[in-house]
Amino acid sequence: MVLSSIPSRTVEESFDRDGFVHMESCLSQEEFGMAQRQIERYKREIVPELNFIEAFYEDDNQPSSLKQLQRMDQHDEWFSQFALQPRWLELAEQMLRQTVVLNGVEWFNKPKLSGKPTPPHQDGFYFCLKPDEAVTFWFAIDSADEENGCLRYARGSHLGGIRPHGCSHILGFSQTIVDFGDDDHAGAYAALMKPGDMVAHHSRTIHWADGNASNRSRQSLALVFFSKRAQRDDAAYNRYQDSVNRQHSEKGIGLASVSVKGLG
Repeated sequence: MVLSSIPSRTVEESFDRDGFVHMESCLSQEEFGMAQRQIERYKREIVPELNFIEAFYEDDNQPSSLKQLQRMDQHDEWFSQFALQPRWLELAEQMLRQTVVLNGVEWFNKPKLSGKPTPPHQDGFYFCLKPDEAVTFWFAIDSADEENGCLRYARGSHLGGIRPHGCSHILGFSQTIVDFGDDDHAGAYAALMKPGDMVAHHSRTIHWADGNASNRSRQSLALVFFSKRAQRDDAAYNRYQDSVNRQHSEKGIGLASVSVKGLG
């Protein structure tokens, strides 16, 4: 369901029913232009100093293949201030019906003609929270469509628990749902987005994306909010970390004890 200027009740009903809400024109033209400039500045000034767990490339030898940035709010004040605006905090709290805290700001990209698929997964498997209460706001920086790898959602999938995940061998998204099938694809929602649009999804909502077969990039900026009462589930975290470390070992990457989404 695509939403623009909408009543609070409609947001809650859509989020509760589908596990996601697609909202148009969340950023003004001025705000969007500023976000674009700040992302480019960050890539120019900050990225060269980041380590392998905070900046991912499709090809380490090709700077243009940069595909994912983690923890941007910890490295740059502009992104921290952007994420902590009252309107985002209030919207996240409205959806989760809980006080929230910012977990992080991330940037995602599918480089033109080379961006790989995003495997079907639930963010909650990466987050390892008890209770599993988190929401991600995904802002389109480029247009997102079926050709360049738009997000796809399994409607209502947040109403179940966390599904079994296993190694995906895809850098940046180390885990995938092992029993994902036709029933999950049936009725899936393709989030076709214009720059400045936003889609918010629950941490249990199953989502994925195709690769980028176009000559256009598919950039986005994501804000992740956790319920303030959510705590790390140590048993789930240890299972996840073991899988991450196995994949790192296979790829010859040093082991890392980091509980952020996408490491792999």
